[in-house]
Amino acid sequence: MASFMHVAVSILLLSTLTLAQMRGDNSFAQDICNPNDGDDDVCSDKKPDMDRELDKMEQDLEDLVNLTRGAQDKVVYLKDSETQAQKQEQDTYIKKSTSMLDDIMRFEKIFLFFIPLPSQLQSIVQANEKRIIDLKQMSVQLDQMCKEPCKDTAQIQTVTGKGKTSGLYYVKPARAPEALLVYCEIDSFGRGWTVLQRRRDGSVDFNKKWIQYKEGFGYLSPDDRTEFWLGNEKIYLLSVQSSVSYVLRIEMVDWDGNKKS
Repeated sequence: MASFMHVAVSILLLSTLTLAQMRGDNSFAQDICNPNDGDDDVCSDKKPDMDRELDKMEQDLEDLVNLTRGAQDKVVYLKDSETQAQKQEQDTYIKKSTSMLDDIMRFEKIFLFFIPLPSQLQSIVQANEKRIIDLKQMSVQLDQMCKEPCKDTAQIQTVTGKGKTSGLYYVKPARAPEALLVYCEIDSFGRGWTVLQRRRDGSVDFNKKWIQYKEGFGYLSPDDRTEFWLGNEKIYLLSVQSSVSYVLRIEMVDWDGNKKS
């Protein structure tokens, strides 16, 4: 503000001096120092003062030019600052509006996600209630079964000469310390075959270690629906109990039920 007042005063001073020159108000210098009067001493005395005044006026004029330039630069700077501030303010409002729209869309998605949850939860509750009822019924059935004496449901066939029915049998090889449980399959000719391995549906993992193949693994069932490996030790005891040669039969069935031996 002080610079602006200085500029205004300087402009006023310059205008005054200009008007004075245009009107011929500088005649006082001619009255005081006129070379035609022959008063050289007076002119000599006044000349340094006039030179100083002229130098001072020249300096003021230069200062005025510099201040004018500074004022113009200041005006340009203020205009640029105002334009930049308006642009930043608009950008800020745009960013805030965009952020608000994003929040609204996110909340809308969350709301739409949770709308079907009550019906889904109701379905889950109903399914759990049904399972609870089923479990209660199973518990009652188990209670009834536990009240009766336990018995072995797997029927073991009795060996009386040659077996006539396929199923589980106890056999006692000569070198075996005790009887072995095996599954014997009776064919249409009445011949009995001791099943060494049964593969059906991949329910038993046959990727075993040597000790498991030695002792056997899997499950024997009277209806021959399970998978098993009888065991290397048992196969050895069965194969060395007689001097009569044994026959190994390999039977394969494809996915269509076609059987080949």
